[in-house]
Amino acid sequence: MISYHFYAIGSSRIDPQSWESFFSQLDTFTFEVEEIEEIRKILSPETRTTIDELGVILPDDNNPNAPLFPLVYWNAAAALYAYAWGKISRYDINVVGHSQLVGYPQLPDLQLQPQYPSVALLNWTTGEVDINNDQAVTTRTSDIDNQNIFSQAFMSKNNNRRWVLIINKRYTNVDVFLPGCTGGRMQIINEASGFGPATEVTLTLSRITLSPFAVAIVHMPAAENKL
Repeated sequence: MISYHFYAIGSSRIDPQSWESFFSQLDTFTFEVEEIEEIRKILSPETRTTIDELGVILPDDNNPNAPLFPLVYWNAAAALYAYAWGKISRYDINVVGHSQLVGYPQLPDLQLQPQYPSVALLNWTTGEVDINNDQAVTTRTSDIDNQNIFSQAFMSKNNNRRWVLIINKRYTNVDVFLPGCTGGRMQIINEASGFGPATEVTLTLSRITLSPFAVAIVHMPAAENKL
């Protein structure tokens, strides 16, 4: 088995606009993944691949005097994770593992120094989380070069379940038109959902507005139920 890592590196702890660069960094990485996979299939097709440490790191993360990032950072990080999962699912990668489970800023009461708080997967105060068998299928979008959104459709093997992962890569609202989604269900995490579970709504229109760094899963209605 071979393994390698990837971290998107932020240029600012407090400017959400700068976090849009996470996605272009991931684009470069997935291009490298594709090249490595081509070599692996030629030289050692039985070897398996794991990307066993994937995450985001903001600058000065272990500096106890560094400012704490705004809550929308968690949405940007979640969007990056979802984007990575969606793109890497197109290749024959066996395992994708996120980075550390627990990170935290300086916690004087516990006499703990910072431990990469921007890499955490769990809320260091409450322990709450940030928020098989389906096949990725060819997905097309009118968004040239996926500048604003990333989308990846999935379908179950028996074709009775269809869903679409949609990620807003921008620090601004983006409207998405998804034909055939009316009557389906959408689960979405965004700044409004905070550390709670995903918000779930029934779609009454084919147009969906995604807030900054939102991650949505649209469960398409059964063909006979489409309006």
